Amino acid sequence: MSRRAFLPFVIALVFLAVAAPALAAPLRQGELRLEIISPAAGSEIRGIVPIIGSAVVPNFQFYKVEWGIGSNPSQWAVIGSIHDSQVTNNQLEVWDTNSVPDDTYTLRLTGVKNDGNWEEYVVRNLRVSNTAPASTATPTVTPTPEGTLTPTPTPDEASSNGTPAAEAAETPEVTETEPPAGVQIIAPTAAIMGPTATPELGSESADSLLPFDTESLKDAFVFGGLAMAAVFVLVGVVFGIRRLI
Repeated sequence: MSRRAFLPFVIALVFLAVAAPALAAPLRQGELRLEIISPAAGSEIRGIVPIIGSAVVPNFQFYKVEWGIGSNPSQWAVIGSIHDSQVTNNQLEVWDTNSVPDDTYTLRLTGVKNDGNWEEYVVRNLRVSNTAPASTATPTVTPTPEGTLTPTPTPDEASSNGTPAAEAAETPEVTETEPPAGVQIIAPTAAIMGPTATPELGSESADSLLPFDTESLKDAFVFGGLAMAAVFVLVGVVFGIRRLI
């Protein structure tokens, strides 16, 4: 076989090898996205409730939203109407819960195909509470610490707060207490002596308080001076005699 005759055969084999997986793959049936985002399962609802989600099924014909009483309803009622347009992350229906009594409900989203088959998505335990008050968080009680002192307002502060100044400035009564048993309080009977006057220098009272004679002190001072002079003279004579020798 020549090269020219062999070349078309090789090209045909390569084409079959590339196209075979594509030919063997099934045809794409489309995207399936069926869900309810809001309200969430187990939530409390009241009044007008928007139902948000997506209703996208392959070979789409229509979708509908239904409600039923309880967690596993045996009967269903359509909310609004049948919708022949697909929805992605948007409002599917609006449910007026004022038309139903307070109870636990289930929502069902059904996407129907052209061949009669369908897909569904269910949200359970929705609590409708139109007559009951809305649940609020219980406030936390903070205990008051013991031994807290309450300040007494001054007359100015009491006047600014509307409290009479006489009440704010009321002086507490002083209660006399008796001494303990066995304790005797003796009150002084004699008059308390006054302070003694400080003696002045040079006065007769000051001289009488000195413990020695001033005249004797003067004589002793003069005698001591003369004695010291005599000692110096004697020392000078001794040194003069030693030099002469």
